[in-house]
Amino acid sequence: MRLFIAIPLPPDLAARAAGILPTTLPALRRVKAENLHLTLAFLGWTPDERLEEVTSATREAAADVSRFDLTFEGAGRFPERGRPRVVWLGISEGGPSVLQLGAGVSAGLRTRGLRFDDRPLSPHLTLARVPDDASSAEAKTIAAAVQSLAAPRLHFRADEIAVVQSVLSPKGPRYTALATVPLAHR
Repeated sequence: MRLFIAIPLPPDLAARAAGILPTTLPALRRVKAENLHLTLAFLGWTPDERLEEVTSATREAAADVSRFDLTFEGAGRFPERGRPRVVWLGISEGGPSVLQLGAGVSAGLRTRGLRFDDRPLSPHLTLARVPDDASSAEAKTIAAAVQSLAAPRLHFRADEIAVVQSVLSPKGPRYTALATVPLAHR
């Protein structure tokens, strides 16, 4: 199964985040509100029999981090220059806790010999992707819009993380939380 570990978003906040980008922007593949999340680790294809180990690593990381306030604010894009590929919201509050969770998850996965994308965590909320076949004019329009976008502050209390299965289809990905683990109560 294809897995990732993430901080899920409350549905009302996810709906507000999904509506931030102007509907007039061309060529974007927007992330559906129900699929918005803050990724802590992407495992990709993982054998079914290793799910309990993934959940155990997630549980250990969650036990070390207290519930925290998380605020998304400010739009950006990857890469910062040239043709954009991803449009995102940044984090203005809660970043250190997100990084601590990510480090804990990564350490737990590594200890168990689980394969995952081990690049340094760059916490952000992906709103949309720019397809490779977007024209140069469309890419420039998107880049200019992101630069001038006044994104509202979106705030919630992060109190859990989830092990999520991703099933790809022509209609887009479908995400299902296979395990939800509470953060520490301190």
